[in-house]
Amino acid sequence: MNLGNILKRNDRNIRTNEPVRAPEAMSKGERVYRMQSEIRNLTPGQTIQGSVVNRDGTAVQIALSQDMLINAKIEQSINLALGQMMSFEVKANNGSTLSLTPLYANMANEATIMRALAAAGMPETANNIEMVAVMMEEGMPIDRESLSNISRLMMEFPRQNPATLIQMTRLGLAVTELNIQQFELYQNANHQLLGSVETIMGGLPDIFAQLKGAGQLNQAFAFYGDVLDIFTGEITDGTVVAKGESQTQGDGSAIVQDADGQAAAAEARNAADGTVLEMVESSGQEETAMSGETEKQPILTDRQWNALGNMLKELGVAQELSEQIKKGEMPPRDVLALIRQFIPKGGAEQMQERVMERLLESREFGNLLKAEVGRQWLIEPKDVAQSHKVEELYERIREQSARLNEVLQAAGKADAPVARSVQTLQSNVDFMNQLNQMFTYVQLPLKMAGNNAHGDLYVYTNKKNLAAKDGNVSALLHLDMEHLGTLDVYVAMQHNKVSTNFTLQDESALDLVEQHIGLLNDRLIKRGYDLKAQFQVKEKEEGNAGIMQTILNQGKNISVLSRTSFDMRA
Repeated sequence: MNLGNILKRNDRNIRTNEPVRAPEAMSKGERVYRMQSEIRNLTPGQTIQGSVVNRDGTAVQIALSQDMLINAKIEQSINLALGQMMSFEVKANNGSTLSLTPLYANMANEATIMRALAAAGMPETANNIEMVAVMMEEGMPIDRESLSNISRLMMEFPRQNPATLIQMTRLGLAVTELNIQQFELYQNANHQLLGSVETIMGGLPDIFAQLKGAGQLNQAFAFYGDVLDIFTGEITDGTVVAKGESQTQGDGSAIVQDADGQAAAAEARNAADGTVLEMVESSGQEETAMSGETEKQPILTDRQWNALGNMLKELGVAQELSEQIKKGEMPPRDVLALIRQFIPKGGAEQMQERVMERLLESREFGNLLKAEVGRQWLIEPKDVAQSHKVEELYERIREQSARLNEVLQAAGKADAPVARSVQTLQSNVDFMNQLNQMFTYVQLPLKMAGNNAHGDLYVYTNKKNLAAKDGNVSALLHLDMEHLGTLDVYVAMQHNKVSTNFTLQDESALDLVEQHIGLLNDRLIKRGYDLKAQFQVKEKEEGNAGIMQTILNQGKNISVLSRTSFDMRA
């Protein structure tokens, strides 16, 4: 029975033996009684439709017809307008209290949604209606095959947000538990490689302390020995090879696995090297100026270098080498390699073990190891424009993190926080590799003067169109820095004409960048570019959409920086 198009039926509708009379043939009392009876007999999964006539916080009043009003409660966050037509699914009904949930606020698309579900042979449930609605919002087809594929994913991953599954499918990403986790980290702006890298650098001493505290000193020595093997091996073409092992070549697959994709990513990055490189370097200078830094901070103080040299001398290091270390003249990696040679392998003298234990627990060793990991897992601004440097960075991170994961497992610390950070780092690099099959995007864990910084570099172009050779390149550089805060630099370049839009966190950061823009302009002039720069402070309501939303919007041809006058589809 259709209550004047108010009550919508599906396969679980109530059946009745009563003769059916049209509503217009009933008296007002009969219509009200009939509707009340139908409402009392509604079962979970059925839907009703009505207009919102009143709202007070979470309490709403819904008109099912001119004769019938019902009261319901909804979530505070749901945006309803008076007079708006809504569909609701019945969640529970005890005969006196009806619990409803809104289906889809944009009723203009409801007819299309219902037709699509009918054509696919799917019931009009809340989940299915919401699924089709999100697919329409994402610009995806809603044919039988597409609906069936998304429905299957929703059943395979019942605890995951359907919107996530739909958006990943639209981007062509493999839907797996690890990828879902990374996708949502990117959406929530928790995707930064730098965070994992710094957690790992700070967490390695904890593992040594835990093993020692458990009475496993030999295993603690072995752990640091394996760690030093990873970070003091030879580095060639992005691949780290422990000394004495056969050398293998890195394939650069951490960025793009296919040859066409490699060429596309390299072309896009190289096209912007005259601008993006200068943006990063200039931003680093501005950050340094704001923090009062004038040069890179030393790894160790003179006193610490002297203490380190003395400890190594106690272990048996030659006087000449010990003096060189005391003066800070030996590269950190060489010092670590030297320490590796003296780590006891069992059966060592007690005196040597005590000295080595003291050395590995020292702040000097910890700072030295942290600095070396940072040197190998971070990239300096001057290297950003060199595509092979970026590719080598990611191949190195992938290979070394895999080996570090094995070392942590061998030490029985696979569940330690640092181990989880290593696994997150690996998943992040693998996920970024998949993104690079469709988009030119890289994270830049930047090694800056005094303070490291995170960067996202996203080139607005379809890889299939890179061969057009029309000289047009658009890119977004996002930086997170301690003193400048968040900085978005949108770059549009056509031949030698460069337009930039700087969006900064506050007025003080904006003033600082304006004061130093001359440095950037002078550098670009020397490279043959003509710069036009604009500046603005980010509006509070804009928030931080994150790089994933940027990619999603660009895929739908939506202007991702609508506050600017630039055409983001360039």
